Amino acid sequence: MRRCLFASILLLLSQPAYGFGLGDIGETLYRAEQALNLAKALIPISDEEELILGRAVAARVIGRYGVAQTPQQTYYLNLIGTALAQRSDRPDIAYHFAILNTNDVNAYACPGGFIFITYGALTMVRDEAELAAVLAHEIAHVSERHIVKAMQKSKLMKVGANVASEALAYGGPLFDQMTEFATNALFEGLSKSDEYDSDTKAIEYLDRLGYDYPAMFDVLDLLDERRKAGETQVLAKTHPTPRMRRKELQKAGRKLKLEEPTSIRLKPRFAQQIQSQ
Repeated sequence: MRRCLFASILLLLSQPAYGFGLGDIGETLYRAEQALNLAKALIPISDEEELILGRAVAARVIGRYGVAQTPQQTYYLNLIGTALAQRSDRPDIAYHFAILNTNDVNAYACPGGFIFITYGALTMVRDEAELAAVLAHEIAHVSERHIVKAMQKSKLMKVGANVASEALAYGGPLFDQMTEFATNALFEGLSKSDEYDSDTKAIEYLDRLGYDYPAMFDVLDLLDERRKAGETQVLAKTHPTPRMRRKELQKAGRKLKLEEPTSIRLKPRFAQQIQSQ
């Protein structure tokens, strides 16, 4: 199945748990009850409301950096990103991808599917699989609704569902605060667990589409090299170290049922679409 999906891009561009004891069952039931209580307390945010919020956050990101006017690179970016998004855990929303006009090495995922990669990150990666790994990590933030969930748990959302929905529909001071919260989550960082989760989801998405999923590990190694050279200061403020991410990803990867790596990197096509511009 993944080979058929992967081929569509080419055409466009020519373990079980055993031995539970009574204590384990009791702990599981307790955690399930806590999760249910938390879910009941969260104010729901629909896909449409998330999209409205995401547009406002994306506008702030663009206002800070500006978007690179590179039609061919942006088209290529959207082909890869859309194919990955269709194999994500949330394929039913429209994703949009753009390049930010900055040499900082970073990428951002706004609520609702607005995803940005900086020019610095774009020129850091060496092939299409590594580019796909960066995009897959950001897609995972959207598919897992990390920013939305963080906002739902915040004091900001104690206002009640009706008030929150009205703010998202009609704007106003509360909407501005929600936009500020989401923007700060991008620029100041999500939780470490969210970052580790997105790394794990990224290799799953790469595997589903047929890319060589070890590319995600290679991206982390590249980030570690840039970190040592002092070139990822912005990223370092918002993410765990690449070494820690690699360590956590190795542990998580052992629990996944992935197919054998494909070795599909598509370096020549990447060079033609990105490095030749």
